Amino acid sequence: MMTQQQGKYLLYAVISVGLVLVLVGVALAMFSNISVSMGVTGVQIIAGIIGLGLLFMVPSKIILTLILMKAKSKN
Repeated sequence: MMTQQQGKYLLYAVISVGLVLVLVGVALAMFSNISVSMGVTGVQIIAGIIGLGLLFMVPSKIILTLILMKAKSKN
C-alpha cells in the first residue's frame, strides 16, 4: 500500500510526464515538417501526443490539489 507521500511523488511524476509529452508535441508542431510531409496523419499524431499529455496533467493536478488542501486543513 502506498503512503500519502509516495502518492504525491507519483502524481508529481505523472504531471512531469504529461508536461514532457505536451512539450514534445509542441516541438514537433513547430520545428519539424511532420504535419506537412504526412498531412492529416501527421497533425493527428501531434494532436494525440499533446492530448495525451494534457490527459495526464489535468486530473493529476486536481487530485494533488485536493490532497494538499486536505493536508493543510488537518494542520
